[in-house]
Parts: sequence; C-alpha cells; structure tokens
Amino acid sequence: MGKKRRKTGMSKKILIGMGIFVVIIALLVGIYFIQVYKPAIQEKKQLIERFSEFESQYQEKKAQGYDVSATGAFARKAKRAFDSKDYKMANGFLNNAFEALEKAEKIPPLPETVKEEAKEKLSRVRIVSLYERVTDGALIGRSVEDVIRILNETKTDFIFRGFWRWRPCPESPETASDLIYPQDAEVEGYTYEQLREATSKIKREMPDVIFCGGVSAQRLNRIERNPLTGEIIEQEETWGMAFDPGKWGIDISKEEAQCKLTKSWYWISQEIECPEGYEPEKVPAYFPDITNENFQELLLSWAKKQIDCGADAIWIDMLFKQATIIERWTGNPYHPAVKESYEAASQIVDEIHRYGESKGKYIYVGTWLTVVDYPYSPPDIDFVTATPSSEEVVNKKLDTAEWTNMKAEVEANLGEIPTFAFIDFGNDGLPLAIFSQKLTKSEQREFLKTADEFFQKKGINFIYPLHGGFTGKSATILAFGNFRVYDILAPEFDAYDTIKELAQSKSKIGVE
Repeated sequence: MGKKRRKTGMSKKILIGMGIFVVIIALLVGIYFIQVYKPAIQEKKQLIERFSEFESQYQEKKAQGYDVSATGAFARKAKRAFDSKDYKMANGFLNNAFEALEKAEKIPPLPETVKEEAKEKLSRVRIVSLYERVTDGALIGRSVEDVIRILNETKTDFIFRGFWRWRPCPESPETASDLIYPQDAEVEGYTYEQLREATSKIKREMPDVIFCGGVSAQRLNRIERNPLTGEIIEQEETWGMAFDPGKWGIDISKEEAQCKLTKSWYWISQEIECPEGYEPEKVPAYFPDITNENFQELLLSWAKKQIDCGADAIWIDMLFKQATIIERWTGNPYHPAVKESYEAASQIVDEIHRYGESKGKYIYVGTWLTVVDYPYSPPDIDFVTATPSSEEVVNKKLDTAEWTNMKAEVEANLGEIPTFAFIDFGNDGLPLAIFSQKLTKSEQREFLKTADEFFQKKGINFIYPLHGGFTGKSATILAFGNFRVYDILAPEFDAYDTIKELAQSKSKIGVE
C-alpha cells in the first residue's frame, strides 16, 4: 500500500514538472514570437502600406504627365523581394522607386502643329514597302546600302516592319552569347546596335522616309528581357504574366487555355494532349495577359527600345487578340474580360504616343483592323492593316464586297486614317505561304498588279512585299535556294521589276 502512495506522489511530481516545462516552452515561444515574428509581421504590414502609397503616387504623377518609366524596374524588384520575404531588400528597392518617382520629369506636351504635321505626312504616304528586317542582309550578302538602293528604286515612303521583335533581342553582337539569345544574332542582324546603325544610314539617305518597327502582343517568351533596363525575367515571372481566363471566372484552366492557343500557332507540338501534356516550364512561349501590368511594361519596353533606335512608327501584332479570344469563348462582347482587355490594349497605344512626346516627336501606332470589331470607344490609332485571305490569293481574285464593307467599317469607327493591306505570313496556311508556294512566278507578278490596282480603287494602300515574311515550315521554294522567306530579288520569285513599275506608276498618280 505504501509503495502505491509513493508511486502516485511521484507521478504527481512528474506531471507538475511537465506542466512547468510546458509553461516555460510557451513563454519562450511567446518571447521568440515577440522578438522575431511580431516585428516581421509589422514590417510586412508597413511594406504593404508603402506599396499602396507608391502605387497611389505613381498613378497620380503618371496622370499629371510625368515620365515615370524609370520607377518600374525598382518596383518590380521590390515586389519580388517581398514575395521572397526579404523585407529589408524590398524596402531598399522601394526607396529607389520612391526616389526615381521624385526625380521624374514632366513630359512637355507636343505642340498641336507637330501632331498635325505628322498626321498630314502619313496621309501623303504613297509607297509602303514591307522589308523585314533591314538588318539581316548578311544572310544573303546584302549591305544596308543595298537595302537603301532597293527602297529608293521602289520610291518607298513608309518602311513597314523594318525591324521585327519576336524573341529576346541582344543589345549588340558582343552581348549575344547569352543563352537567351540566338547564337547567330549578329549574322541575322538581330541586335539593337545594328538597328540603330541601319536606321541612321537609311535616314541619312532618305530623310523623309517613315521607318516602322514591329512588336508582338501575342507572344511572351518563357525567358524574357526588358531592353530598357537589361533585366532578365525568368520563367516563374513570365508564367505569372500569362493569360488566365480564370481571372474573370471563365471556366477554362490557365493550362488548357495556354495549351490550346500556343498549339494553334504551332509553338508547341501538335501531339501534346491539352491540358494533360502541357508543361509551362518546358514550352518556348506563352500567350500573355494584356491586362497584366508587368506584361504591359515589358511590351512597351520593346516598342520604346525601337523608338530609341530610330523607329518613327510601331506596328503591334494582335494587339486586340485577347479581347477577340474572350469574346469568342464567352459569346459576349460586353463581358467584363472583353472590355478590360480592349481598354488595356488601347492604353498601350496611348503610352507609345506619350513616350514619343517625351522624345519630342510624334510616333505613329498601327495594328490590325480588328480594332473596329468592338462596341467601345476606339483607341487613338494612326493606321490599320488588313490582309487578303488565303482563298483570295489562291484564287487570284479579291472579294469586292468584303473589302468595300471593311473600308466602310474603318471609316465609320476610326475616321479617315490610312488603311494598308499586306500579304500576311506566319505558317503554312497563311497568304504569303500560298502566294510563294502555290502560285507560279508569273502568277505572283499578276497578283501583285491585280492587288495594287484593286486596293487603289478602294482607297487602301497595298504594301509591296520587298523582303521578309516566313513562307512556311513546309516551303520547298526557298529564296536563294536556302531561306524560307520571301524576297523580290530572289530568282525563285523574281518580282523586282514588277514592283518597281507599280511604284513608279503609283508615285505619279497617287492613291485615289
């Protein structure tokens, strides 16, 4: 009996000791929480407030006409540090962002006379020529001086898609060894340094010509680069900029949407099952979300860099494609996602104009005429483009009613702005692939004559295809026996004399 009492007493002591131990642990945890976690929570809260304050000041200064572009890189770095819970670094980058915001200078408004003169100059354009890219002559033994001769002989007023940005573009040949760049960037003329040199030479010889660069609103490479800041953007961030229908409650997963869209453009294998076989970390590119602020800044950086390198105009491919896709999926042009996508795309146009003003010049902005398909206020676009269909090309006959209606829609929605038509390209089924692979050389020359005469009568300017444009993966008729691009001097196409004659005639009588 005594042993049991001693055992019970010992158990009570153990329990009391354990209780004291638990209390001590709880106190230590509490002290640790107060010393470590509570300050971190407080710091996080303060950072969130600072981010909010920065966004407020940023929007206010932007609305007042200040150039706030220098703040974006710092703000993004601050956000990345914040997401990684490195609050000290986030605070440092936010300090830099606030400092850059404080130093932002107001963009002086362009005098109305400058805008009027610029628009008047565009309205006088007679000869528009597609030459993509003016910097890639090393591939075929053609110098920039040779390019200038071709442009002069065809009396070109407007060089369309003189430079086309599709993948990350290095600053110079010396910096092209990075893995995100093609190893043959120098030979392809795919560096900003070569673009600057080429536009400088072109404008020295052709001071009145309008040089139009091009960027894509439909492609976001898995690894990207902001050419203004030099910032490399890794896959985790680019995937965060990719289009996700679920953002608006649309019942299509992000993976399924990306898989279907990129598969339709042949960026990924046609054998991939959507969405089961789709792996974001392995594909080459995504379809971006035009409403994502980080993508907007990136897209604008591509356009701004070309402007810095001498471009007078920027053509944006598929600028309103996201609105089109969502309208097709929802069947509702008034869906909030359609409206937000349309307005975000329109804002890109305004931002490019604003950047031009900051440089003291008017920059023209153009895109596809699908801009007229929406029931919203039209953007301040300067010119629109259209293409003959593949059926029209293969039949060698343009649809009069279709083009008459199209031109009427442009005028009703956008007014009397220039409308250009070019033979579009991109894959095997598109018009240039049909034109270059299905028509004989004589049929190609006849189609060029037919199209030029037809479009003149419609008040549309037909863009002469001088050089560039992908003729398709399945192309067997290759320029100079080696390249899947179109070139009027290549013996396989041989349309130079035809286009020179058309240009001579058009430059004399003008576009009716």
